[in-house]
Amino acid sequence: MRYVLIAIMFLLSLILPGTLFHFWAWAGIKPDLLMLLTIYIAVHHRSPSGVIWGLGAGLLEDLYLGRYIGMYTLTLAVVAFVSYWLAERWYRENFLLTTFLVFLVTAIGQILVAFLSLGAGLQWSFGDITRLVIGVSLYNAVLVPVTYPFIHRSFLHGYLRYRPRYER
Repeated sequence: MRYVLIAIMFLLSLILPGTLFHFWAWAGIKPDLLMLLTIYIAVHHRSPSGVIWGLGAGLLEDLYLGRYIGMYTLTLAVVAFVSYWLAERWYRENFLLTTFLVFLVTAIGQILVAFLSLGAGLQWSFGDITRLVIGVSLYNAVLVPVTYPFIHRSFLHGYLRYRPRYER
């Protein structure tokens, strides 16, 4: 059942930014729902499975978007690793810390997307990059109170299974 839920969330994270969030965009800024889902999965699972999820989800997003194959593959793998690394150091099931973690890791991921886009030849100004990074990071952080309780309940069993005994 858990894998069906993950597949549904994955499909929704690909479809919703282009449909529903098209109407809820803030000055053209939309949330990166797949990055948000990758952060949640990396926080609730071990590092190798989170990074593998990031690689697979990023590759599928690259294929779905049809341009710059490898950009989101690398980005979501890095996001998964950083999310797991930060969660191991200071994740304590605190809503504010989770929101800050999502903001920080989304910012890192969006900065990586911006640099990879610049490397691919896109002509973005520093102001555009700053607006994109801060906007997407804030949007993802605002979505934490709406999305995280559902995700946390869904993965609680997996979280307890994969964390070391001293953290339980």
